[in-house]
Amino acid sequence: MREHIQGAVQFVSNNHLKFDGPAEPIAALPDPAETFGHVNKEVPQPPTKEVLAKLDTPEIKERCADLLSRYPEGQGALLEVLWLVQGVFGWVPREGIRWAAKVCGCAPAHALGVATFYTMYNHAPKGKFLLQFCRNISCTIKGAPSIIAYVEKSLNIKTGGTTPDGLFTLLQVECLGSCGNGPMMLVNDDFATDVENDKLVMKPGTTLTKESVDRILKWCYAHEKDMPKHDVLGGTVKGHCGHPGAPGATAKPQVADYAPPSPVLNVKAEADEAGATLTWKGAPEFTKIVVEKKNGSKWEVVGEPGVKDKAFVDAAGKVGDVYRMIATSGERTAKPSKEAVTTQKPAPVEEGK
Repeated sequence: MREHIQGAVQFVSNNHLKFDGPAEPIAALPDPAETFGHVNKEVPQPPTKEVLAKLDTPEIKERCADLLSRYPEGQGALLEVLWLVQGVFGWVPREGIRWAAKVCGCAPAHALGVATFYTMYNHAPKGKFLLQFCRNISCTIKGAPSIIAYVEKSLNIKTGGTTPDGLFTLLQVECLGSCGNGPMMLVNDDFATDVENDKLVMKPGTTLTKESVDRILKWCYAHEKDMPKHDVLGGTVKGHCGHPGAPGATAKPQVADYAPPSPVLNVKAEADEAGATLTWKGAPEFTKIVVEKKNGSKWEVVGEPGVKDKAFVDAAGKVGDVYRMIATSGERTAKPSKEAVTTQKPAPVEEGK
């Protein structure tokens, strides 16, 4: 037994076990305060009086009252109140988080958890232009690392750093939701792959290059004085604006086909003596499926199978007929499926042959 557990426990004659001490003393764990923020450096915090002096103003109080009026519980406004704090300072100091918790009637610990969960909140001062580069797989495959390295060299800062003049902060982030334009970036709240007519643009299919990065940086330098440091009142959401249907709102709901459902997939058609049998794969959110057959240059509806059906038979179908399927989810209509040309169904193989 000792051979297998030497150094852990010791076997003695009276059959009692005791734990041996470790070969080296165990070092005490570091104080949690010393590890806060993981790899992030501790950020000097502004004095409490300075924070409260900028937040306890008639303008800010009016804004908070407007936010709190939208929710049955004050805690529901926490995200927007924290955003308001960031609008004042450009980041969310600890005393600002405590203030937001008091305004919303929740625990400071809860507010801290929320503020540190969402990456949209900055926990250190940032530059006037926050440059966020996607580093996820699509952008990485398409050359994001070399573009990021080029920007770091151009600005003479590393990822997470801010230029000495306080103009640029450089960050690498996860997917920004525009894989087709990768590599791409956000300049503050605007997608950008180039500059056109003195505006940041990201047209379909365009990607960042070293040349377009130079143009974007040049645009930032040219618009330094035009860009407000912080948006104190929350911009477009002040006075309920930006919420369709709310009092004073100017925004409109998205049109029904803004995010169409996925099309019907893997449509196949095979003909036998019963006609043409179609099979497919559909999404669970489908509320309607229509089968169309090509007649010359036109498409004609030949059936409407159930959304849970696995097959559809067109009794008049034959080899060479062309079909497609169109799905609907509520008021949204998907793109037509790929066309399926009917083939001859293989004859069944008899047993023993």
